[in-house]
Amino acid sequence: MVPGLFRIWTLSVVMVALAFGVLVQDVSNCEAGQSMHCQQQQQPQQQQDGEDYSSLLVLPASTQASRPGRHRLADIKSGTSQQGNSVKVYVMMSLTMVSLNGTLNDPEALRRNLTKIRETGATGVMSDVWWGITEPEPQKYNFAGYRQFFSICREVGLEVQIVTSFHQCCDEGSDCYIPVPAFVRKEPGIWYKNALGDETRAYISLFADDVKVGDRTPRQMYEDWVQAFQLEFQSDIGTLIVEVMLGMGTDGELKYPSYENPAGKWQYPGIGMFQAFDQHALESLKAAASTAGEEAWGLPPSAEVTGHYNSFPNETTFFRDDGGYQTSHGKFFLNWYSQALIHHGANMLTMARKTLGSKVRISGKIAGVHWWYKTKSHAAELTAGFYNTNGVNAYANIATAFAAASNAIVDFTCLEMTDASQNPAYECGPQELVQQVMRAAGHAGVPFSGENALGFYDAPGYEQMVSYKPPTGYLESVTYLRISDEFLQLDNLNLFSKFVAQMKEDSFATPFSLDVI
Repeated sequence: MVPGLFRIWTLSVVMVALAFGVLVQDVSNCEAGQSMHCQQQQQPQQQQDGEDYSSLLVLPASTQASRPGRHRLADIKSGTSQQGNSVKVYVMMSLTMVSLNGTLNDPEALRRNLTKIRETGATGVMSDVWWGITEPEPQKYNFAGYRQFFSICREVGLEVQIVTSFHQCCDEGSDCYIPVPAFVRKEPGIWYKNALGDETRAYISLFADDVKVGDRTPRQMYEDWVQAFQLEFQSDIGTLIVEVMLGMGTDGELKYPSYENPAGKWQYPGIGMFQAFDQHALESLKAAASTAGEEAWGLPPSAEVTGHYNSFPNETTFFRDDGGYQTSHGKFFLNWYSQALIHHGANMLTMARKTLGSKVRISGKIAGVHWWYKTKSHAAELTAGFYNTNGVNAYANIATAFAAASNAIVDFTCLEMTDASQNPAYECGPQELVQQVMRAAGHAGVPFSGENALGFYDAPGYEQMVSYKPPTGYLESVTYLRISDEFLQLDNLNLFSKFVAQMKEDSFATPFSLDVI
């Protein structure tokens, strides 16, 4: 490694003690409400108006999370981990590793690349298993390409995490375009729709989960697929295949496609749009409003008040600081919208646990919507389904539902990002957001894992990810996104190897330098 290429921080006992002292002092100030920086990391204040729509929630009351206590991150590590402070590292595979016809692309090159990954010390790899490839016709499954891939992983000595990718990959016309199965894609009326009438066929609307599509509902299709996977790989599940991540939305994440519908029109840092305008969503909202005795609340807010996908919060009457999200009607809508998402996720995770049993880890991924996090409304989070304002802790509710459904792992993105690396005009808070989700998982007693949101090959991104490992964090495993020709270059592999070593070293804690190994 070229001397001076990366920042070198002295790993002395004095520095460790000082860093730990700063962390404790920072949290203490947070508890006392004395630190302005810490106040941004506190959970939102409780509702002041006393309104309670808990009777309308789609989850039982036992799964509703209250505001978690403020803990030092070192104190929230649950008893679910048996690995001390060591963090397992996985590498995400190419999206197009298996062709559209179900065959494995270039197995020998893949074997060489997997061997290189194993030589870095990584524990394993993660792969999407695409619905659109593996079920070309209803209930006729083809896992041949993935079986060959799993066999190579076994020979090389790598564990496997898989994603049940029930979503579309990329947009039509791109090199990595993998649509959902044609027999599903052709069906009308089951897709997310925004206030402008834009529709995406990248993932079936959760409001259509129990709507017949041919002979089956989407929920039955997902369950049939997981059962077929279990039958095909029953001897590998729990041994070679150590984790199954349930795809629960676009990009395999539990979220609404607020910034993906329509494809190609959203630009960062737009707030996105609510996806509550398909016929089944409208029926659900109307029924909830009727139950609440508020018939006038049976329609979602229009684009005239919520803005368009590229709007900023202060440009809208709904998301500005004194906006409609704070009204009784706004709170009712946000509660209904977010709880429908949580209910969908809980159903998927429960189904997977029931089908796959207890020998394999079950996980779900939450999108890292970090832009506008430091604004009062959290607008971009709200349109994606994360009700994280008005005294509601979106991620505590999700983590509690994960725990109740299947003791599922909470997986989160954007671990490599820092606040300082973002445009301050966009009020981003990736570090505070990661900590909020990490605390939520700890409070719920479920494992926390993560990954980077964007590809990188330099030390600062790795340094930020290492900062979340125990004992100061709660990270149990991390998956690097993703394998590529650039990642496999010698210098980049060497740096990644050092990152893996620091993640796996039980006694290693930050502050750190990637030059000291």
